[in-house]
Amino acid sequence: MNYRDIGKNIQKAREEAGLSQAKLAEMIGCTQSSLSNYELGKRRLYLADLKKISDLLGKPIEYFLNNDDDDEQYLEAEEWDVIFREPYIKNIIIDLLRLSISRRKSVLDFIKWQRNEEESR
Repeated sequence: MNYRDIGKNIQKAREEAGLSQAKLAEMIGCTQSSLSNYELGKRRLYLADLKKISDLLGKPIEYFLNNDDDDEQYLEAEEWDVIFREPYIKNIIIDLLRLSISRRKSVLDFIKWQRNEEESR
């Protein structure tokens, strides 16, 4: 995760909230130019400022720190078959969809930890 990725997530959340850069900048107490630099990853953003942004935009702080591209994986045809045949996997997916995004991230982290544990044996 780098400042550019955090900035992209700020921009995405700001746009989802229907706010202009100028309006959000006013709300957080900085200039529109500073917010633009945050969104472009050209300026370092302190955690306290990111927390303020997350509160104003109604997103958990993890939302801004997550880079969906890092975990992008593609399934082979036989893996798709397993998903649709295996009842446990279907139930996991259904329950996962009922969780918040931050909780889904925690579940993914746990699954990766389990996989690493299994592979290291």
